[in-house]
Amino acid sequence: MSVIIKYVVERHGIEKMTFTSKAEADAYDKLLDTAEALTQILRDSQLIENDQLRESLSMYLAEHKNSVIDALGPKKKTVSKKKHDQASQTELALNKTPKTPSTALEDLVIETDEEQLYQEEGGSDPFEEDNFDESHAA
Repeated sequence: MSVIIKYVVERHGIEKMTFTSKAEADAYDKLLDTAEALTQILRDSQLIENDQLRESLSMYLAEHKNSVIDALGPKKKTVSKKKHDQASQTELALNKTPKTPSTALEDLVIETDEEQLYQEEGGSDPFEEDNFDESHAA
């Protein structure tokens, strides 16, 4: 005599399926939970009046859950690219060059405030030995 362990999935007192593995039984139970939730959504929508058809569709959607999630998942936005392409086409139509920085960073000259002050006073550095004047002393 052999001992056989069976895992029975039961819903509302009705035996749905028997498995030899607990993992398979749990997976099927989860599938039935998903199908039941989808059946309720379809029932609330009132799009399908036939109960048997609604339950069959719910079970099909539950079995193909990954495909449904992929179909309903976020899509890549192409709006920003289209806006950029439209702007480029508009600029070309107006014979304008696309917007680019007018000055490269290497061409920028940074002057300290002291250098700017000396250039405004007369173009010479008052602290040079030849041009040193007592009035500039602190």
